[in-house]
Amino acid sequence: MPRINLTVQPELYDYILKHKPKALSVPAFCSLLIEQSASETLDKPITLGDTSAAGSPSTSSYSSSKEEELTSIPNKTKTRVRVREADPYKTKAISADLVPADLLDCQQLLPEWWAVKKGVRSEGVWKRVCGKLRGWTPEQRREALERAIASGWGDVFEPPAARANSGQPSGYVDSITRDRIERDKFLAIFSTNQEAA
Repeated sequence: MPRINLTVQPELYDYILKHKPKALSVPAFCSLLIEQSASETLDKPITLGDTSAAGSPSTSSYSSSKEEELTSIPNKTKTRVRVREADPYKTKAISADLVPADLLDCQQLLPEWWAVKKGVRSEGVWKRVCGKLRGWTPEQRREALERAIASGWGDVFEPPAARANSGQPSGYVDSITRDRIERDKFLAIFSTNQEAA
C-alpha cells in the first residue's frame, strides 16, 4: 500500500482530534475521511482548508455540513473497528460493589460464582439471579451459590432442602447433597460423645 506524508496546520489538527473517534488513530481517521470523500461523486475537488491571501489555512472555510459529516462518520462507516462497551456484567471478574445491598451476605460468593459460571454474562442474567436469591433465606442462598460454584453451573438452583419444605417433588439429587446425606447418616450412628472427626 502506498504511503504519503500529510502536513496539516495546528488548527486543522485540533479540529481533527476533536471529531476523531477514540478507537481510530489520527492517520487512520484521515485515511477514512479521504476514502469517503473519494468514494462520493464530486463536482469539484475537495480541499480541507482554503488558503487565504496570507497563505495560512482558515478553519472558518468548513461548512456546517462538513462538521456534521465528521461527527457522524463512526455511524456511517463499515469499518472493522469495534468499540467495546464498558459493561461490567460481561466480564468474569465482577466487582463486589455490584452486589445489591439486600444480598450483602452473598458479597463474596456471588462474584466467585460469576467468575466460574457457564453461559452468558449480562445485566439481565445478573438481575434474574439476584431476584432468585432474594426469595431464599441466607442459608439457602449460601448453599445454592456454593453448589453452583462447585459444579460450575450457569445458574443457581433452589437447594433440595428448600424444595422439600415447599412441598415440591425433590427429583434429582446432585452429588454434593447426596454426599452430605450419606455423611449425616453415618454420623448419626455414633453418639455425640463418640462422634467421628
